[in-house]
Amino acid sequence: MRTTTERRHNLELPPRRYKLRGPEGERGHRRHSPSHGRIFLPGQPVPETGIYEVIHDLAHRGSHEAVMHREDLFPLCDQCDTRVRFKLVRTAPYIFDDEDFVDEK
Repeated sequence: MRTTTERRHNLELPPRRYKLRGPEGERGHRRHSPSHGRIFLPGQPVPETGIYEVIHDLAHRGSHEAVMHREDLFPLCDQCDTRVRFKLVRTAPYIFDDEDFVDEK
């Protein structure tokens, strides 16, 4: 029988997760953030730009995904009104917030 130490050293390690970085070390989208797992209500500000699961009242429609922009407000649903909820799936930077795509006037 193996000792606890021998068993611990024979375990397979999970693959490393690398942070995405853009030019000059700037971060790309993150899969896990402080907002991950939280449920947001209509009227609250969107904390991070990204893809959110939109969870409607069960009698109205099934859940779906939508892109939400940081600092916008989560909207009401035309059908289920304030009973709609939002949950962050994945952060993703908005293309027009990127310095390479900013419209210079």
